[in-house]
Amino acid sequence: MKNKSKLSQLLPGRRKFFVTLGWSLLGFAFTGMAWIIGRFLSYSQNDPGLEPVHFGPPEKYPVDTTVTRGKVALFRDQAGFWAVTTICPHLGCKPLFESEGRVFVCPCHGSRFDCEGRLLNGPAEKPMALAMLNLDPHGNLVVYPKKAVPPGHRFKP
Repeated sequence: MKNKSKLSQLLPGRRKFFVTLGWSLLGFAFTGMAWIIGRFLSYSQNDPGLEPVHFGPPEKYPVDTTVTRGKVALFRDQAGFWAVTTICPHLGCKPLFESEGRVFVCPCHGSRFDCEGRLLNGPAEKPMALAMLNLDPHGNLVVYPKKAVPPGHRFKP
């Protein structure tokens, strides 16, 4: 009989321990979800990985050239050069360029963009950004991914 009384004395302590443990785990879960949601909502084009990208002299790239370097894809057609910042506006993934279809396909959720960054199908709701191109003092192409240009813009060196 004495053992039962000791057991009944331990139960409230155990119950309190498991209730506290449960609330603690629930708190950690909500904190983690809040952090993930905060990261998602704070995503912007001001990514620290969006530094200027140097491509070298324009003569190095004949018409119908496509070159991808970092988070930038450089294209050239008869009208000039343009650069697309290869960051999906949906969740920030890096779309892959499929040269045979001349489209970008996001590996995360399947959004598709044409070679000028225009949205072909979602779940993304807006196009990828076109980046500003310029020549450095040595005459080399430099892409500035943080500086957007309007759709259809071409750079003519």
